Amino acid sequence: MDMTTPLFLLALQAAAYGQGFERGRALADSGNVEQAVAVWLAARDSSVATGMPPDPRIATAVAQLAAQDGMERYREAASALFYWGFSGRPIIGPEGREEILAEGRRTFELVDSAVADSLNRIGNEDPIGLAMSIKKFWIERDPIPSTLTNERLIEHWQRIAYARRQFVYNRNSPYGTDDRGVFYVKYGEPDRITKGHLGADQSERRLRGAPLEFIGRFDRQPQYEIWRYATLHDGEFTYFLFGNTAGTGPFMHVAGLHELIPREARYSSSALHNGIRAQYYLELFYYGDLARMGGPYAQRFSELDRLWSTSRHLSQATRSQRAGAAGVLEAVSRRHIEDDTWASRQPRVVSWSELDDSPKSSLSAQVARTLEGGEPRLVVLAVSSPLWRLEPDTDATGHLADSLVLAPYSARHTVIVRNQGLNEVGRAGMVAADEQHQVSILTLRHSGDLGHLSVVAEHEVQDTFSLGSSFPGHEHFLVGPPLSIAPSSFEVSDLVLGLVPSDDYYPLDGLSVPLLPATRFWRDDLLRVYFEIYDDDPPPTGARLYDVRLRVLPTSHPPTDIAAGVPEVSVRLESTGRVGRHYLDLDLRNERSGSSWLVLEVASENDTTTRVARLQILEH
Repeated sequence: MDMTTPLFLLALQAAAYGQGFERGRALADSGNVEQAVAVWLAARDSSVATGMPPDPRIATAVAQLAAQDGMERYREAASALFYWGFSGRPIIGPEGREEILAEGRRTFELVDSAVADSLNRIGNEDPIGLAMSIKKFWIERDPIPSTLTNERLIEHWQRIAYARRQFVYNRNSPYGTDDRGVFYVKYGEPDRITKGHLGADQSERRLRGAPLEFIGRFDRQPQYEIWRYATLHDGEFTYFLFGNTAGTGPFMHVAGLHELIPREARYSSSALHNGIRAQYYLELFYYGDLARMGGPYAQRFSELDRLWSTSRHLSQATRSQRAGAAGVLEAVSRRHIEDDTWASRQPRVVSWSELDDSPKSSLSAQVARTLEGGEPRLVVLAVSSPLWRLEPDTDATGHLADSLVLAPYSARHTVIVRNQGLNEVGRAGMVAADEQHQVSILTLRHSGDLGHLSVVAEHEVQDTFSLGSSFPGHEHFLVGPPLSIAPSSFEVSDLVLGLVPSDDYYPLDGLSVPLLPATRFWRDDLLRVYFEIYDDDPPPTGARLYDVRLRVLPTSHPPTDIAAGVPEVSVRLESTGRVGRHYLDLDLRNERSGSSWLVLEVASENDTTTRVARLQILEH
């Protein structure tokens, strides 16, 4: 083989692939954790310097290690190595591919199932793309982007490590656990657990007239657990039931009690005693055990207990009385099954963590592609405030004043810039555009390699009115390709949204756009939409005419579905020179609240350009 051919070099890389991982793994297993991390960091540095592919196995190995108690000092390294391991560069060897697919399953259990299925299905065809999706997912869930540790990623692996120790009746989940492990990784520790074995004691059987020789043929005494969470829905508890399906089957999450009762208790010809099916006896006995948790289980047991109490002497009742009682029990059983089946199909919180859901500073940020002197630029706008804990103001005499006063504060906005591989290439502080330092702006050169921006808001408050435990606000943006003008054509900037400035608001002299930036609006706000039109060959005299249409579409429609919305504004604009700066004002009072697309069409002669922005219309 020619030793200079790419095939030979590829073979050398494939042979070297995994050596760093295996060496580090052996050191970690022998207790030499510090040396193991040093080996893995050296493997990362060598990969970056030589163009060797990253090893995602190193990424997950260090994450697991850093999640262990006493290993906090390795969390920065774990975050950095995780990002490197899933950087979307070419993969060599089946080991890397399999680890990416496995990590995709572990990660996307935390999102909507349809999204997870789509990403994992795409990953089989494009593991590099899946690696990038994993990396982006964790970058955008870092609660404090200004630090080098991704605290949410570490918490995720801490949950996995705990689940692998505690929930292993089987290992059918992506985490190598039973179904309880999936719920633990998604939601954390439940606030209450009830568990045991379902069954009927001797006194209960005697009371209900169910002989042991009869009920024993169907009572498998399945193991069960109920987990209760108080954090997943406001004002109500959420319950999850686990147990042996059909009484002796796999231990897994079930929609309801009916899945724990063996089929023969429902349908076997021998499942009748005094005209009452074994199914109804088991439901009564089993709900008696589940009632220890309270909630809907206690309510159902109470209902069944009342029904049985009114027919306590079923064994001595006439055939017609027993048939009527059985009909009532069947109706109640079917209702419970329908309720459980319906509840299992309802959308629920896909994952929960205090790091995700704890208070964050309020931030509204926008990124717009523009042209300046024909050169592509990115304009970043941000406005934010701390999360307030309102306290009443008092007058000089100590009495309550007529209004609430917010403490003065200043905002610091930072932009984290990443390339197409989502690797950080720089950070920049934004420039205050107002005296209060609440609104900021930053203009960046837009090279084709830029791929992702994060905008982070941090605040300094002069007294205790703000919630000091809140995390920095942050928003994230995928950056489109740089704008450019083809000969004898025109181009349109991205849209900048905001409020129409009012006389009683402070001036925004530092902004180049005539609006107060915002992306969330009340319905009685007047929305201003700013955009620029760039003309490569403007007419020597006069102005070029453009037909402009602006419409609002619900996000349930794709923004390209122009037929779904009637134009809110339809005008003809005159634009002079190479750069035309324009804005349109839109009354939102007739719009529906919720998330919407704002779609702008600009047409001249045979060319049409469309720009889309997202806005949130708030309900009063």
